Amino acid sequence: MNTAPATSIGSGIGSGIGSGNGSAVHGISHLVIEVADAQRAARFYAENLGVHGAALADWPEADELALALRSGQMLVFKSGSGGKTHQESGVHQAYRCTAGARSVIEAKLADTGIAVHRYHEDRPAEAREPFYFTDPDGNRVQLVTVPGNEPGNETGIWGIDHAAIQASDMEWEEAFFVDRLGFAVDHRVGWNTEDYVRARAWAEGHDDMAPGTRRMDHRYRDNPGAEPGSSREVPRPNIQIFLGLGGSVLGIFLATFHLQEPAPELARGTPRTALAMDRAGLKAMAAALDSAGVALDGPVIHGPGAPLAESLYFRDPCGNFFEFCVPADSRG
Repeated sequence: MNTAPATSIGSGIGSGIGSGNGSAVHGISHLVIEVADAQRAARFYAENLGVHGAALADWPEADELALALRSGQMLVFKSGSGGKTHQESGVHQAYRCTAGARSVIEAKLADTGIAVHRYHEDRPAEAREPFYFTDPDGNRVQLVTVPGNEPGNETGIWGIDHAAIQASDMEWEEAFFVDRLGFAVDHRVGWNTEDYVRARAWAEGHDDMAPGTRRMDHRYRDNPGAEPGSSREVPRPNIQIFLGLGGSVLGIFLATFHLQEPAPELARGTPRTALAMDRAGLKAMAAALDSAGVALDGPVIHGPGAPLAESLYFRDPCGNFFEFCVPADSRG
């Protein structure tokens, strides 16, 4: 196990070692979210989102409960005293479902008193029929509507579409994921005039955006000629980048509040985004991360009955937990 301190931008994180490895990522394997009670959370997702089935046997983490989704991906619950949900930020998990399934889910949420929000979207791929709600533990959930009429696919979510995290420094994140690990940028927010126009519309109450996508910047002085104190708050788009991960997407939002990061040597934790790849890809990623001085846990070989063959645990430069993993069907 490599327990070297996590690297910083100044130690060469953007040097390009490992560039191109992003193409080895097949997509999101599973998401680990924090809840007060894993069994209770599993019941909520079963009854309202159609995630059925017993907990997966031989899951590598004894204190986590994993459920299989129809796509073959997994949703994992970890019980904790205080979940790290970051409701004030853009952090959320997004699942794919058909329009019919979404209608069924909306009716069930209404019966339980959970409000649905139709926030406007910045990323064009998500602009059609936005749908957000918060689960009982405070995790923000998005449903992304996709075409499809597979049998049994009208009653619940199909799989994981994307995950969104927050970061204290977007340059560090882009240097890490794009320059070093070779992920492709799917979309950017906050780089063009239209983004600023929409931020002003949001501040004036004309554009209902999702939390974490807009912010009010505080100025030290007024604009020349303005009434004292009238122009010290300026609406701005919050910087976002979306990265392609095989068949999935990772959204990264600039943090809008201070977040205490884990200890530098801690490589395994939650919430966690796990990305699937083959053994050769995992080996290349391990070498790229190790060369950057990133604290690693693994690769860890899992038992013969586990849904995963092996995993590599690490943190990005801003303290978000990740896992590269090889599915069990790649065991050999």
